[in-house]
Amino acid sequence: MICSVGVPLSILRSKLTVRYITQLETCIYGTAFTEISFVIVWAGWATTLVFTFLARKINSSFKEHREMMLIVFLSSIAITYMTVVHHIVRAYTLHQWSRVTTTYAEYIASQSSLFILLSVPAYNCMFHHDEYRRKFFDKMRSDGMASRYSMTLPSADMGSQPQTV
Repeated sequence: MICSVGVPLSILRSKLTVRYITQLETCIYGTAFTEISFVIVWAGWATTLVFTFLARKINSSFKEHREMMLIVFLSSIAITYMTVVHHIVRAYTLHQWSRVTTTYAEYIASQSSLFILLSVPAYNCMFHHDEYRRKFFDKMRSDGMASRYSMTLPSADMGSQPQTV
């Protein structure tokens, strides 16, 4: 990935890739460079979509498929918005609104991922600790994850005697 971007940047003239305009203290991207960059971004995104689709039926104690689909959806919006803005506004870096809105869209999509994944477990751990813990360990026992990893889980009555599965 680094070579696919770094080598052309080093070999090609700056007019075809990225050139720095000293007076404006900004960079201007060449059309071919922009297109190639978005092909790389969308190829990586297509790979992510394929793996997300393939992972939908994995039996897991954590059941993150719904959360992952929401993250994929939000990230798709951010990448689509970034692609559209870069293609509509060729001098993208010269317009503050385009820089700010694309950065904001990417920031919201990436930062929301953590909250989407952790909000339900964190809430349940804080406010419904014992019930959540019991349900979680029951799921671990029922889907075989505990025995697969040779884990020792607390017994069903939540006593101090661990139960090896």
